[in-house]
Amino acid sequence: MTMHIRNDTIHRLLQRLTLGSAVLALAACASAPPLSPSSARITAPQRLDAPAANEASEGNLDRWWTLWKDPYLDALVDRALASNADVRVAEAHVRAARALVSVAESALYPSIAASGAAWVNAGDTDIDTALGSVLQPYTSGKTGTGYLIGLGAQWEPDIFGGRHADVDTAHALAESTASLADGVRLVVIGDVVENYQQWAGLQRRLALLGESIAVARRLTDYASARQRTGQATAMDVAKAQGALASLEASRPPIMSLIDARQRRLAVLAGDLPEQLPKMPTGLQIAVPPPPSGQFPSTILGRRPDVRARMLIVEARAARLKSLQADLMPRFGISFMGQNGQIGLSGLPGFGGSLGLVSVKASVPIFTGGLLRGRIAAGNAELAAALAAQDRAMLNALEEVETAYGFRAGLDQRLSGLDHARDLSENRAELAASFYKAGRVPLGDVLQARLDALSDLDRMEQARIAQGTATVQLYRAVAGGWGAGASPIAMSGADSSQQHDSSGSSPQ
Repeated sequence: MTMHIRNDTIHRLLQRLTLGSAVLALAACASAPPLSPSSARITAPQRLDAPAANEASEGNLDRWWTLWKDPYLDALVDRALASNADVRVAEAHVRAARALVSVAESALYPSIAASGAAWVNAGDTDIDTALGSVLQPYTSGKTGTGYLIGLGAQWEPDIFGGRHADVDTAHALAESTASLADGVRLVVIGDVVENYQQWAGLQRRLALLGESIAVARRLTDYASARQRTGQATAMDVAKAQGALASLEASRPPIMSLIDARQRRLAVLAGDLPEQLPKMPTGLQIAVPPPPSGQFPSTILGRRPDVRARMLIVEARAARLKSLQADLMPRFGISFMGQNGQIGLSGLPGFGGSLGLVSVKASVPIFTGGLLRGRIAAGNAELAAALAAQDRAMLNALEEVETAYGFRAGLDQRLSGLDHARDLSENRAELAASFYKAGRVPLGDVLQARLDALSDLDRMEQARIAQGTATVQLYRAVAGGWGAGASPIAMSGADSSQQHDSSGSSPQ
């Protein structure tokens, strides 16, 4: 048995469906709510206020951490990018989002399925009736076989672009997820560089503290010897002993901070905190200058958080287009073909083929406000995405300007401390010269040396803060972003940490 479908019949059916759907589509378009605007309010300024940002550019910032010119630091960053847990999580999210693009694209193509079945049976019946005697020759010891195979296909042409808009939505969301992953990588890089340069600075402070403790012990011994000869009082000795005890009490906090930085570097590299990485010794890290040749439009286009927000706006706009398309007619084409055969030994067989093609169309007439409500929600989501994009742009510009200002302020502080150190070093040299000439006692020489070491320690604290500010600045300009305080908030936190948690300055 075979069924044939005439092409002219299908053609006339399609013509009628198209004419009726066009009338319904015009009615749906007339009742569709308007789309929200998809452009941001914020326009980037022509230039930044920071003078350093407007100087001539000095190179590419894609691998800005290499400006520290430390091969060991470069190796730590590469290891963290390869093994950090947060980076691996972000990369997995990117793979999942890109897989969903394929899911959305599948709606643009026909779906085809095949089916089949086969069977065989054997029978041996014994019917104790007059009918049984008639059927006995055909049923006793007879076998039967059969099969049925089929092929089906369905396709919904995307005439009004709704499914293509869904693909655009999935693409934009996948790229937004990729931008967020870029942000995670740059946050991890910034954490590695920040902890590494702080570790090196704390090591230098620990070495200076050791020198200060040695000088303070000599001063205590000198005061005790003068007391025994009647040239100093018990109060002089107690003062020297108190200064020594204060310096010795500063060592444990600095050592614990050094261990904390090493543990953090281990975790950033994907290791256990107990597996402290082997660190180089005698480091003298040179903090690079602020990035120059930076324009607001370039920075905003490079920052992952701003890029992610822009892509979310694209996704919301495409989603709104898809919701609008739901008001339009939808068409579908289906095909089914089957072939089968049934056979029984001793009886005539039966088999044949069957084909069926159907064309359908539907248009929403009454949905109780469902579609219009979805479109209104889509408009609101697009407006929220635009506001979030404006906020991200404003926060990015504020962060960059503040980071430049924070770095400039620390540069000035370091310059002042460098001048103070020169003065204290000169005073220590003068005291040593006067002591050799017999004009001042040894106690004055030792105290001048302690003062010079104290000024050196304050400079190291300022260098640590300058390095931290530089990491924040390069991360802000080059695209690093994420959880944590802004440079304004961090300036106060870093300052208190330097003076309280990192140990007291040698006095």
